[in-house]
Amino acid sequence: MAKTLYLVVSGAPTAESTPELVQMLQGDGWQVVCLSTPMGTRFHDTAELEKLTGAPVRTEYRMPGEGEGSPKADLVVACPLTFNSVNRFADGHADNFAIGLLCEMVGYDVPTLVVPHCKPQLASHPAFQRSLATLRSIPAVTLVYDHDAPYESRLPSWEHLLQVIRTL
Repeated sequence: MAKTLYLVVSGAPTAESTPELVQMLQGDGWQVVCLSTPMGTRFHDTAELEKLTGAPVRTEYRMPGEGEGSPKADLVVACPLTFNSVNRFADGHADNFAIGLLCEMVGYDVPTLVVPHCKPQLASHPAFQRSLATLRSIPAVTLVYDHDAPYESRLPSWEHLLQVIRTL
C-alpha cells in the first residue's frame, strides 16, 4: 500500500514544474494529495495536479458531512512556502486551509519538510529569521533552506528534494 504525502504549495514560482514533482513522488511510491494556499492556485497548474492525483487540489476546509476526507498523511512537504506562509505557519496563524493543515500536522507529529522560497529582501526581514528559528525548533519539521545561496538556486532541484524525502 502506498504511503500518503501531502504536498502543500503556496504563491511562489518554482524553476521546475510542480506536476513534475508529483510524478517523481508517485514514481517513488507515494500517493500524493495536493493542497494550496489561496494564492498558490495562481502559481501552480491545479488542473494538471488534479489530473495526476485524481483529486481536486484542496484549498478550503471540508464542512462536516461533506465529501470524503483525505487519507492520513505519512509525510507533509510544503514547497514552495512563501514569506507570508512561513511566518503564518511558524506563528500558528491558521487563517487558510493549507496553513491550518501544516499547523495540525506538526501537532500530530507528522514529519513535515518545509522549503521556503522568497526574495532575498524579504528573507532578510527579522520576522522571517525568527520564523525559520521557530520552525527549526519543532521536532517534526525539517527545513531545507540555504540563506547564502543565490536567489535563483535557493529552491532545491526536485531530484535533491526527493533525496531529502527518502531520508525522512
